[in-house]
Amino acid sequence: MDRIVLKGHFLRRAGFGATLDELNSDISPEMLLSTWLNESPVLNVPAPLPIVKKGKQDQSREMWRWLLKQMVNANNPLHERMVNFWRDRFVVSLRKIGRAQFLLDYEKRLRAYAMGDFQELMMQVTTSPAMLNYLDNAQNRAGKINENYSREVMELFTLGQGQYTEKDIQEGARALTGWQVKLRPEMGIADVTFVKRRHDDGVKNYLGHSGKLSTQDVVEILVNHPSTARKLAVDLWSTFAYSNPEPAIVDRLAQVYKQNNRSIRAVVAAVFNSPEFYSTKAYRSHLKTPLYFVLSSLRQLQIDADSDRVIGDLRAMGQVPYNAPSVKGWQGDQGWLTAPSLLTRLNVARQFTKEYGDDGGFKFNPDRYSAKDLVTVLLDGNGDRQLEEQFTSLSKREIAALILSSPIYQLA
Repeated sequence: MDRIVLKGHFLRRAGFGATLDELNSDISPEMLLSTWLNESPVLNVPAPLPIVKKGKQDQSREMWRWLLKQMVNANNPLHERMVNFWRDRFVVSLRKIGRAQFLLDYEKRLRAYAMGDFQELMMQVTTSPAMLNYLDNAQNRAGKINENYSREVMELFTLGQGQYTEKDIQEGARALTGWQVKLRPEMGIADVTFVKRRHDDGVKNYLGHSGKLSTQDVVEILVNHPSTARKLAVDLWSTFAYSNPEPAIVDRLAQVYKQNNRSIRAVVAAVFNSPEFYSTKAYRSHLKTPLYFVLSSLRQLQIDADSDRVIGDLRAMGQVPYNAPSVKGWQGDQGWLTAPSLLTRLNVARQFTKEYGDDGGFKFNPDRYSAKDLVTVLLDGNGDRQLEEQFTSLSKREIAALILSSPIYQLA
């Protein structure tokens, strides 16, 4: 890969795409990776919103406006990508939870532990008001167990399918009993408390471990299980490099996880420092999700956007944050290859680059770029001859829209 291609590839995977200034700077991907891995991002999650009976939709829109701003303008794009990785893995949905306050609390937890010890992150997720409500563990009590979280935490969050039995699900649910969520409307928060009388204090047999197991024990057993290391290795590699990694890569990353006491940062570093990350197999191997397409377009062209209109576009394409259709999250690459979804991308590309005058919407300054600049920033300088032949009679706004609409730009 030449310098621009290599940097464009790195910044698409470690962030949401490079700006022209980032591509032309002397800072190498290695320097950026080292800086981003070692930074402790400031957690500027908004203060709790008052819990109200009316106006929930306004609070949700306020939360989305904040979230979009974080993702587009992140000083540490890798941290933002990791938060999004966890958001997609530990799915909770606003449709079921119904309160933006729970999601702001969830964001704070994901952001604080996104690169830390996986055990601490799992404990934060497990005891969050958002997850306790979404997967019903707040209703899980001694003598009346709810197995929902116990099942999903093994299938989707840690071990993967086929690594546990129905008995493990039941015993895990017993160990996870006792948590309660109480709203504090005046503070705009929810208290999570452990109620001893709701907890099943009997002996459980869980994944080969026996004793009076608690929630902490369940989390510790799961995160230190060999299958968790391998599943996390596969999922991180598939997200940042390419799908279906070779067994040798999975073994290597799982070993990094084990040798570094479950450090997420260490595994992420190993992914980006792998020679296979810069292979032709990895380059442009993912189809951008609707969210990624929107964020990369806005960020790379420095477009000032009306957040409500962006949310409207994401809704039209079927991917508003915290609205996944199920606990399994959104479909993968091929799932977004539908005619309505792709047609909406073309319309969105025109919206982003249109001249609006004073009526708001999207502010794009084409004077910043030549046609060559647009090919550099959006296509790593690798323009397609047939595409570029159409530039002759087009304005720079139209060229930008054409490139954003092109098949190659849909690939990350």
